[in-house]
Amino acid sequence: MLPKKLPVALALLGLAGCAVAASTDEPWYFGAKAGHGEFQGIKYGDSVMNPRHVDKSGVAGGLFLGYQFNDWLGVEAGYDYLGKLKFDFGAANHADLKVQGLQLAAKLGMPVSESFDVYTRLGVMASRMSGNGDNMHRTAPLAAVGLEYALNRNWATRLEYQWVGRLGSKDDAGVRANNGQLALGVLYKFGGTPRAAPAPVAMTEPAPPPAPAPVAAVVPQARAFTLNADTLFDFDLAILRPGAEQALFALMRQIRAEAATDASLSIVGHTDRLGSEQYNLDLSRRRAQTVADFLVSNGVPRNLVTVEGAGEAMPVSGAQCNALQNRAALIACLAPDRRVVVLVRGTTMS
Repeated sequence: MLPKKLPVALALLGLAGCAVAASTDEPWYFGAKAGHGEFQGIKYGDSVMNPRHVDKSGVAGGLFLGYQFNDWLGVEAGYDYLGKLKFDFGAANHADLKVQGLQLAAKLGMPVSESFDVYTRLGVMASRMSGNGDNMHRTAPLAAVGLEYALNRNWATRLEYQWVGRLGSKDDAGVRANNGQLALGVLYKFGGTPRAAPAPVAMTEPAPPPAPAPVAAVVPQARAFTLNADTLFDFDLAILRPGAEQALFALMRQIRAEAATDASLSIVGHTDRLGSEQYNLDLSRRRAQTVADFLVSNGVPRNLVTVEGAGEAMPVSGAQCNALQNRAALIACLAPDRRVVVLVRGTTMS
């Protein structure tokens, strides 16, 4: 039976969730956590003598299911095993109390970068303290702070400290305590609509005017092929995603059909403006190098290929994204800035 105050808390959190619409790529997530738990602030009832020794720490963990309404607000429900309180009263007199519960909490987050968030969770736990054939139920306040890192579109990991107060009762269970838990968790995000991978777009650079001469002139030829980075890489990574090879093979066929004599390839990576300038510069170069390695492994001479990272210095999205506050919408708007440009240069006789 749930404590009387818990349905009220569930209703309030539910109303908060209904006030906003889901806007993240993968709004649902499921996860598990494990770590170290410790009971604190232990107080005993008048009928309980002080124990000779108390074992108040041990392994803790849990499972959770969440829904992320937007970058700032989500809701989580889950099961927590908080651990055991083991009392030694001497003379072979021992008692164990196991504490567990179901929790519901609002999750308030603050994005620090494209893949790194800081968050806090505030909610309640329907706790149960059991031992010696007795069960003590109580609604307990819950608070947590944590760091969450997105490994890719679907997987993330988190480090979290959680506090649950007023577990048990001095009158009914003979003991009351708080619980602190430091845990490492992993979660899987799902339920979104996959983004369609845009096709490679070829752009032609204007050719410089030919030098005046009474005979046929040698005209420099340049051809730029632009690949959207979201076609090739998962978010914030420089490893080719499934299906990226098809886009790169299509690019190679275009280059072989249109490349000039003695053509050389200059591969330049670009990022959006999210994240630090130095990090984006490094990411853009690693992505350009990944494309270069693929082309070389499929027959392009290495001595004809150069690699460069431009970072966030050459955006093409303009000012259209400046007013956006929602992180998911901003990431989608800045997609044209995340690209890899393959510039093919050579000469032919006009």
